[in-house]
Amino acid sequence: MPKEGAAGSNETRKDDVVMGLVYFILMVIWFGVLWWVAKGITWLVDFRYKRLIATIVIVVGYPLPIADEIIGAVQFSRLCKHQMIYKDPEMAKKKGARLIYVHHERKRIDGVALAMTSQLWEFVYESDKSLMLSYVVFRTGQGRLTRYVQINEGSSPLIFSGVCSPKEEENLFLDYKIIN
Repeated sequence: MPKEGAAGSNETRKDDVVMGLVYFILMVIWFGVLWWVAKGITWLVDFRYKRLIATIVIVVGYPLPIADEIIGAVQFSRLCKHQMIYKDPEMAKKKGARLIYVHHERKRIDGVALAMTSQLWEFVYESDKSLMLSYVVFRTGQGRLTRYVQINEGSSPLIFSGVCSPKEEENLFLDYKIIN
């Protein structure tokens, strides 16, 4: 039986269902607002174009609350696709070695829809201080809707994961002893 709060537990599933219902209710409310706006606009227009204008208003307006996150998701995925990692050629021979994490400050990325940062992660071999592994971790914050309405816990975006790091990072903590 899973422990309380563990991944896959009943409590976690209930929380997911409740948040899903909250998102669904918000989407229905937003659709109602758009329907009301479309009806108000079409009241002023010739009868032939009422359905067309109402459809355009709803199709264009429906994704607007998360438009910044949609654009941010595209920009973020492009950053992640071009992510590079450096590995020491002798790294495989040094499995089980102690690596020291070298801290670097986060740098803000300008010209993107969401607040994004990059941070260089470097790990050096403890005995000779040679660089063993180096990569950049990208992070992004929430869009306007999730920041101001507070419907998403944490600081990640609503529609995608806000962290991008190389797949090799998972094995790093298994194969080496990391020292801060």
